[in-house]
Amino acid sequence: MASAAETVLYEEPSPGVRLITINRPEARNAIGPVESRLLFDLVGRFRDDDEANALVITGAGTEAFCAGADLKSVVAMFDPDSEIEPLYDGSDLDAHPIPVEGNIGPTRWTGIGKPVIAAVNGAAYAGGLEWACLAHIRIADQHSSFGVTCRRWNVGLGDGGTQRLPRMIGMARALELIITGRVVGAAEAERIGLVNEVTESGRCLQRALALAAQISALPQPALRTDLEAALRGFGRPLEEGLAIEAALFNSLLDQPEIRAGSKAFVDRDHPDRVAGAAPLHLPGAAYSFAERAHRGQPGRYDVGEFIDHPTRVARIVAEHGGDETAEAAAYLHDTVEKTATTPAEIEAAFGPAMRELVLALGQDPAIGDRGERRADHRRRVAGADRTAQLVYLADRLAGIEAMLERLAAGDDPAELEAERRLGLWRGDLDALSGTNPPLSLVAEIGDRLDRLEQLIA
Repeated sequence: MASAAETVLYEEPSPGVRLITINRPEARNAIGPVESRLLFDLVGRFRDDDEANALVITGAGTEAFCAGADLKSVVAMFDPDSEIEPLYDGSDLDAHPIPVEGNIGPTRWTGIGKPVIAAVNGAAYAGGLEWACLAHIRIADQHSSFGVTCRRWNVGLGDGGTQRLPRMIGMARALELIITGRVVGAAEAERIGLVNEVTESGRCLQRALALAAQISALPQPALRTDLEAALRGFGRPLEEGLAIEAALFNSLLDQPEIRAGSKAFVDRDHPDRVAGAAPLHLPGAAYSFAERAHRGQPGRYDVGEFIDHPTRVARIVAEHGGDETAEAAAYLHDTVEKTATTPAEIEAAFGPAMRELVLALGQDPAIGDRGERRADHRRRVAGADRTAQLVYLADRLAGIEAMLERLAAGDDPAELEAERRLGLWRGDLDALSGTNPPLSLVAEIGDRLDRLEQLIA
């Protein structure tokens, strides 16, 4: 068991990043008087530290982020004979009021002024939910849960929950959780806006620290004034919010960092503007690249433009759970095989991993025989990762859908070589048997192929 001084830990895991860990896993990281005082001190230390740019708050262990107030210390407030230190002196609350800044630490502070991330590693109940709501960003393990569980024992929300929760998820959803005390899991919490991101269990702290490091590396003055403007203006009439924004924006104009940042962007001396900089949005950059590469090429079956096909492939990839890398590869997959684009150009724009992915998705022009070329392609995709297989199958589904559309429009199956293509597509699908392709996409392709076979029978 941790000593009193160890029940809340304060660390500096990377430059500009601070980590606070509520370290009472044996008590589900409940907050007693010692922890409350430490949290006031440590959050204040972060706020006042000019070298600290982002704070991550988490709980020790895997069971709980924080279970709220230690109710043993709450009961002790009204029991003069208790041997447990009370959360506060309850003998005369008029003479010794609970701090207005919060019951279990500085939960009512609104002027921290820097980004706070909650790494929710388990149950966030009652006051623990309120601590999670204090954060600006919440990243949660998939086994985590959230609830106003104090509803069951007639304890109210006194650390910001009644005010922050409606602002985050809307009044209707907030009232349901506040009134019923219902516990929601991480997936539902993400769906209703209580959680920003869900990670595999055991990964939320790693992800939160990585995000905090990214935030810390950003220029801070404008970030902090924008954060302040958003928080202060929220809920006010639009005119008042705009006035707050204008005042804070204008306060930055005399700062040399603002002038230097703008000049660096214009002069292409900024990390986002130098050659080889990673795109801010990978799929958008990939679409623009592919659109330029395919410009002027006719679409499949001479309908529309060629870019319509990779656009459809990208849509299918996104619908079947593909990430931004997969979506970008969908846009780019035909650029090397069917345009003058070189692998080196793909690498220069998107990096070596994307270059290899695009090459895996295209046939090898060095193989002269068409059948051997397709067989080689199937073997390479079967041995590739799940991302390549997802894009490969999405490409096939896009082709099948285009064929079905032409048949529905009255085109001749013989002129479309529908029977030959049906056989090729079935062979493409069979080539991935024994691997681990996305099953939902495999099923959809199978359904479309059956429909195509019926149409041309």
